[in-house]
Amino acid sequence: MTKRSYNFHRWSTWGILVGAFIIVFFHRLSMGAVADDLSKELGIGGATLGNLTSMTFYSYALMQIPVGIMVDTIGVRKICSIGMALTALGSILFGLSSSIGIAYFSRFIVGIGTSVIIVSIMKVQSQWFTRKKYSTLSGLTSFFGNLGALLATFPLTYLVISLGWRNTFMFLGVITAVLAMGIFILVRDTPEELGFKSVHKRESNKKLIEGIKDVVKNKYTWPNFFIILTLVGSTTAILGLWGISYIVHVYEVTKQQASWYLSFISFGFIAGAPIVGKFSDMLNGEIKRILAISTTIFTLVWIYILLIQKGIPPIEQLPVLFFVIGLCVITHILIFTNVKEVNDLNFSGIATAIVNVGEFVGSALVSLVIGLILERGWSGKLIDGVKVYNLKDYRHAFSFVIIAGIISIIASLVMKDVKETSSETIK
Repeated sequence: MTKRSYNFHRWSTWGILVGAFIIVFFHRLSMGAVADDLSKELGIGGATLGNLTSMTFYSYALMQIPVGIMVDTIGVRKICSIGMALTALGSILFGLSSSIGIAYFSRFIVGIGTSVIIVSIMKVQSQWFTRKKYSTLSGLTSFFGNLGALLATFPLTYLVISLGWRNTFMFLGVITAVLAMGIFILVRDTPEELGFKSVHKRESNKKLIEGIKDVVKNKYTWPNFFIILTLVGSTTAILGLWGISYIVHVYEVTKQQASWYLSFISFGFIAGAPIVGKFSDMLNGEIKRILAISTTIFTLVWIYILLIQKGIPPIEQLPVLFFVIGLCVITHILIFTNVKEVNDLNFSGIATAIVNVGEFVGSALVSLVIGLILERGWSGKLIDGVKVYNLKDYRHAFSFVIIAGIISIIASLVMKDVKETSSETIK
């Protein structure tokens, strides 16, 4: 088969999965835009709302190791088709929820379904593309995926206002179902399935259990885990749930205005994603220094917001501060390159999955802790049936993010830097 045919199949495989990744981000971060609607209609407070949001993260985290195993054994095409179908079901069911129990269950299903995509994309990149382009492709993946994060801010807010939150989630479920069918039609796990030669040699004779043990025992796997747990987990909690409420309650602006300010985190993601992977490639695969700088800046920004500005910096500074946070957090995509390089390539799916657990453990933990702190300090104030929290409580709750930032700095300093030595070129 021709080079043109090869390129078509690898880019169509990668492209449809990245399209699914956009939807995954949208599902993952959608709760912030409907938090007040849920609080009012289902009669829930901060702790319950935080736990409801975390249901997706719990199931996502629980599925990462099984997903890593399935990606390396069953294959990307099958598990991603099933995963997106489950996500569609969960989204529609959430739109129909009449009780908190059904809402919990539906969001749990969404977490299971969306858990398969990022690990699968990283696996496809390792099978269809050479190592030299891995960081650049990871950056592009994150760039497109974070369009979903952007859509989950002010565009989703306006959609909810227009259609209602229930119709919005049912509509989103239909789109996800269409993507599931597209994945089944277009995706192929390896070049060999279509008669092409592999771009990588498979030399490992290790069995699956031995491979998992090696990844878990490898001390250089874990700095990557803790970076994504703290850096990404805390930011997801802010972007996906508590950020809009914080801006609305503290600055007394509308939900639409708050979602616009918060969207600058997503703008930072989008602007930084294609740059950071390319920058790493230009530095011959050097990752440690980039992450050490970004985690430090991230932590300093939150210190400025919460300690220097007492939790209420001038509102005109918010776009800049949130944009910088987004730029810093997006450097986490380099950990997927690093964890692949410090482990056996044949078990890259498992290594990626283990590290990726960190984001959702962190997101669930921080979302819940913030909710508990806010609920504990609640003064009893209600507006239109929605609980309103004060600046002091938000400062206390968000201080957890500074702690997370410090941990991420330490993790970046102890990680192993593996520089690119491969002479492969893309076919």
